[in-house]
This record gives sequence, C-alpha cells and structure tokens, in this order.
Amino acid sequence: MNTACQRYTIGAARRCINGYKRTAHISTATISGRRDHTTPPSLRHHHKQLQSVHFPNANTSRITNGPNKSNSMSTSSQVESHAPAIIHPSIESIRAVRKSFESSVSVGFVPTMGALHEGHLSLARMARSQNDVVIASIFVNPAQFGKGEDLDTYPRQVEKDVELLTEIGVDHVFVPSSDMMYGKNHVTYIDPQGFDQTREGAARPGFFRGVATVVAKLFNIVQPTNAYFGQKDAVQCIVIKRIVSDLDMDINVHIMNTVREDDGLALSSRNAYLTPEEREKAPIVYQALCAAREVYESRFARGMEDIDAADLLEVVEGALETEPLVTEVQYVAIDDLETMKPLEKVGNEGCIVSLACKLGSVRLIDNIILK
Repeated sequence: MNTACQRYTIGAARRCINGYKRTAHISTATISGRRDHTTPPSLRHHHKQLQSVHFPNANTSRITNGPNKSNSMSTSSQVESHAPAIIHPSIESIRAVRKSFESSVSVGFVPTMGALHEGHLSLARMARSQNDVVIASIFVNPAQFGKGEDLDTYPRQVEKDVELLTEIGVDHVFVPSSDMMYGKNHVTYIDPQGFDQTREGAARPGFFRGVATVVAKLFNIVQPTNAYFGQKDAVQCIVIKRIVSDLDMDINVHIMNTVREDDGLALSSRNAYLTPEEREKAPIVYQALCAAREVYESRFARGMEDIDAADLLEVVEGALETEPLVTEVQYVAIDDLETMKPLEKVGNEGCIVSLACKLGSVRLIDNIILK
C-alpha cells in the first residue's frame, strides 16, 4: 500500500500527500565521451522565432554555458561541465548533423514544447545516460491547440531552456518555426483512429491528430534510436506508441514516470498559470487519484476478483468535490492500459485512472496506473 495515499470516504476526501517524494527514473551517473558535431558553414540563416535570442548569425549556433548548478534530485555532489548545446533553427541543419553520425551511434531524442521543468529534464537525463548523442526539440505545435486554447500565451523561454539542456549534456537542440514545420501548402496529417473518442480526445477535438502529425514529422527529421516521453500525458503516450508500431518506425519509445512536486502535483508548464492560492490547493488532483488507488488495493487485498469502474469514478469525483477551487471536472476516466478504451470492471490486469479538471481557470490533467 502506498503510504502517501491515506483513506478517503466518498463524501469527504482528506489530504494524503505529506511526505510524498518525487517519482522519476533519474540517472546520477557521470556522463562522458560526448560527441561534438558541426554543420557545414553553407547552412546559415535564422527564422523570426529566434530573433529575440542573441545567437551568432549561423545555422548551428552555440549558447554560452553559464555556471553549472547542482540539481536537487541528483545524489552526486559534482556536476559535470558540458560543451554548449548546438542550436538548429532549420530542418536542413539538424538533418545534416544526423547524417554525419556513423550507423553505430545511438541517438536519444526528447521532443518538448519548451518552458522546461524537472519532468522534461528527467527525460533528458535518461536520454543522456543511454545514448551516444542526445537531441532535444523545442517547438510549440499549433496543430495540437484548439480554438480558444492557449497557443498565443503558452510560455516561451528558448534561451533559458537551452541553458538547462546544456547543463544536462544535451548535444543538439532543434528549434524550428511553425512556417518551417507547416509550409503554406502543407496538407498531410496523421489522424489515429479512435482517440478522439477517448475522454481527453472528446475534451480536445483534433488534439491527437496534431500530436501524431508533429511527432511523426519530428521522428522523420531526427531519426532517433530512442525517444523519451512522460507518463503524465497518458493518452498521448499510447498514441505515440501506436503510430510507431503501425507505421513500422524503427524507434524505441520510452515512457518515464510522472515527476511530481513534494506535495504530489504533477509538473506541468501550465502550472505557472496558477495563482498562489490555486497552487496551494492543486494537490487535490493527485489526492483524488490516490483515493482510487486506496479503494482498488483494499478491495483486492480482501480477495475480490474485480471492482466496478463506477466505484473508482465515484471516489475520485467525490474527492474533487471537496475543493471549492475546482470549478469544473471535465472528466474522470477508468480505461484499459493498452487501448485507453473505457472499462466497466477492473481486474488484476489493472487500469489507468485519468482526469482533467479546472482549478480556477487553469486546466490540469493527471493519471495513475493501478495494477
């Protein structure tokens, strides 16, 4: 039994997070043998997205590396100094570098939308520990934002993000523009069937079409050996594994544990939107999921063979209802671990419990695997 998840009743959920520790696969090994690659000097141009960042006028730019900072999650007292990450504002540039690698070189890839937090950085550390070369991307993908969503206000901090990636030892950072990724005659999209019928897909129509398209494009450009994603975006992870399998991509997809604050809140770039009061109450999201875990584990401990999904839904919704700042519960879902199809009964094979709600005006998502 997870001691961080104390007992809930349906009518009154109690806090269960005290003493919770971050859960992420973090490598603390010293990384050496970093490979340095350059791009032909003929590839020299910038796009307007990078004009606010002071990079030299070259297509493979280096950002000056500041003092190394010890990471609070590392058990090592020393942080290795890494060469500055190389910035690639064009597809031509990153492809030229990728083609320069010998076939035996393993390439780890961490696609992001920027505004990096410890969750992203834990993926980069894992990639650094498992590959000869590490490439990250920073691209706020317009194809996965719906009407009225926060595309224009989504946090952007390219220079800071590159500094953080450099400290970890990321070798190359691909920072394309929207015009580069989606030219004026772009008409081809990947639309994975059935995912708009998931609860997250229904809440954000077209979202998984945008995710599948941009990930396929990035995989095609970077051609990684290994790619790294976080479990917090549960359905997205299933979609990515599905397209890699269905389209016969020779890529190993690694799904890493959700990284959380000490009080259980899953790290997200959108947490920056929370007011101080909302941030204080935000752990209710994870507490509600812990309530489902408590019920699931206690019933199987009593010898039950399965549990009604409705019982898990009720306890999660009941926990969320205890917090007045939760202004909307968009969904609570009890789904199959492989297909994300809804379940009526949950047996020993387990399930994924996911939810989306608004705390104030901020949309938060989270999930927990019961197995």
